[in-house]
Amino acid sequence: MKKKIIFMCFLTAALLPTGCEDFLHVASDTQKTGGESFRTIEDLRSATAYLYTNPWFEFNSNSYTVLEGRANNIVTDGTGVTFYSYATFSENSSTAGLNNTWNSLYNVITQSDYVVNHYAPTARESGVDEAKANACEGEARFMRATAYWYLAMIWHDVPIVDSPEELVLSPIIPCNRFEDVIQYAINDLKYAAQWLPETDDKGRVTKYSAEAMLARLYLTAADFALGGHFSQEYLTRNEAASNADLATAYFAQAKTLTNDVLTQSQYGLLDDYEDLFKVKNNNNDETLFGIQFIPGVTTYGLGNSRQDALATGASAEKNDKGTLCNGLNAWGGSVYGQYDLLHLYVLDGGLSRLRGNLFVASYNYPYLGTHTANGSWTVENNKCNIKKFVVGSSQDTEGVAINGNSGLVTPIIRLAEVYLMYAEAVLGAADETTDALAVERFNRVNRRAFYMNPDDYTAKDKVTRNDLFKERRMEFFMELLFWPDIKRRSFYDNAWIEKYLNDELRNEDDQTELTNYHWGIYNYDPSSYAENHGWSANSPRRDGATNPLRAEHDMGSATYVHSVDANDNIWALPYPEVEASKNTRLNEEPVPYNF
Repeated sequence: MKKKIIFMCFLTAALLPTGCEDFLHVASDTQKTGGESFRTIEDLRSATAYLYTNPWFEFNSNSYTVLEGRANNIVTDGTGVTFYSYATFSENSSTAGLNNTWNSLYNVITQSDYVVNHYAPTARESGVDEAKANACEGEARFMRATAYWYLAMIWHDVPIVDSPEELVLSPIIPCNRFEDVIQYAINDLKYAAQWLPETDDKGRVTKYSAEAMLARLYLTAADFALGGHFSQEYLTRNEAASNADLATAYFAQAKTLTNDVLTQSQYGLLDDYEDLFKVKNNNNDETLFGIQFIPGVTTYGLGNSRQDALATGASAEKNDKGTLCNGLNAWGGSVYGQYDLLHLYVLDGGLSRLRGNLFVASYNYPYLGTHTANGSWTVENNKCNIKKFVVGSSQDTEGVAINGNSGLVTPIIRLAEVYLMYAEAVLGAADETTDALAVERFNRVNRRAFYMNPDDYTAKDKVTRNDLFKERRMEFFMELLFWPDIKRRSFYDNAWIEKYLNDELRNEDDQTELTNYHWGIYNYDPSSYAENHGWSANSPRRDGATNPLRAEHDMGSATYVHSVDANDNIWALPYPEVEASKNTRLNEEPVPYNF
């Protein structure tokens, strides 16, 4: 939580054609306080444009380590790496990634608070059209709600900060309850859905962005209610007779919202999954909200640094010892997709989605390695490095990618999630559904994964809870959703989740696709896959050293959920040590928020 508030983003570099849209231009070259500026809609929209960029930078750079590591989606050789701590539930309050993720999300909240509390009111008082000012406030509330959802899904109970100025004067504050954080975010998104326009400049959020994010919040709350966890106070405030009734209502609201987005909005799925993460397709029709980065800009905090950490520096062509990114940072040579994730992709069979997420041996990418003698990139590594967020060299991206900045927009919510959320909302508390529209919308996402091999696709005639669980893992790999999915299911199905996390489902079914190998080291045989889409791999390494802790959700005698030892509960990671030492009330019992 920052004491110094940055009021505007001052960008001097011209935007390249494949980058973010013109709304990220801010013409001012001197800072202005709330009383001196924000008297025109242009001033106000410049202020909200900043909310799409720098405040999210550290979140973008660190959260995938925390969330994809915790979800056991990524693995590296050896155990002395940050990913290992999260994947094996052995992190502590000082593990890398926690503090930066926390600070970044509260930076988003702080900047949004200033728009809501000061900039938008100043604009209205200065005669700016009320609906336009409300739309800008809706942008800020959308950002704030999204940040709170991530905070709640990582730490469960967290402080709600209404006033950054008051926080500076009195920084020792308790957490608020998870249920109140979720309610606060829902209220923000209701406002955003009411006032945001149906269309806007590409990259800016719209009414339908807010409806989609609100559906995500409703499904989170519905799952919490399925487990019977909401307090009587919450039920009374929301006019619900019981947790079961509230869950039914939230599923219904999520169904209505997702159907509205799918039938009324301008958004649409791209035909080929592999096209989603190319800089030329930034802010494509599928992206309802993405973190915006400025192509070609070297200023810290304005570029997408994920490629630096995920790209491999090794050559795929032994007769041409170039590197994939042609000299750009590429530190991800030993970072791979997890064994059981790869197994899911192979069993599913969709080549486009597999290629878009992982570098599989023998696969050729004609749009990468254009600087090499062969003019393309063929993968040789028999362990699957991460493809998603790797865009290649400057030559591959028409000059966009540079060191420290791939220029790629990071999607936070895509239309594919809306399709799957519709199916989940229809499923509700049941274990499966044959509802025709729900099944078709599920199939629409899964079918797209087979863009390169459509003859291998077989449509489902029903959708089960496990189908959704697996589909969301494959579709949104590296998009920060699978750990929240695990946590959401644990709200009402914790015994199953503990078995899943500890790889005990195989005790009930040795053929289950729902394995969880915890840091399994593997080799992949591409010849078998290329010939018959089969599976051939060495068994993952499974000695005790690779899985030191058993994941549990054990609240003991406490009535609230704070994590002290990393494996003591599934709902919360430890608070960052730096924050807990400054705010000594963080580890106290959370308090209700006064709505």
